[in-house]
Amino acid sequence: TFGEPAYGDMPLPDVTQHLARHGIAADWQRLPNAYADTGLALAAFVEESGADLIVAGAYGHSRLREMVLGGVTRYLLQHSTVPVLMSH
Repeated sequence: TFGEPAYGDMPLPDVTQHLARHGIAADWQRLPNAYADTGLALAAFVEESGADLIVAGAYGHSRLREMVLGGVTRYLLQHSTVPVLMSH
């Protein structure tokens, strides 16, 4: 995850423990967003870390907002070099 936790965020250690109980080895990291674009930051992290899957929440915004600011969901769908599991 990037940036500071938001109110209501699920505790990531709890998520990884839940996955481990079901035989899924997962890891999480909280990173500062060093890029102006979160999609680019995520792509850089995937490249540097050698990750083989992205698990992400899919959120939609108004078309105007996404046209002006872009969207991480759209970026991942268009540019990801690894499989992406999205949930909304």
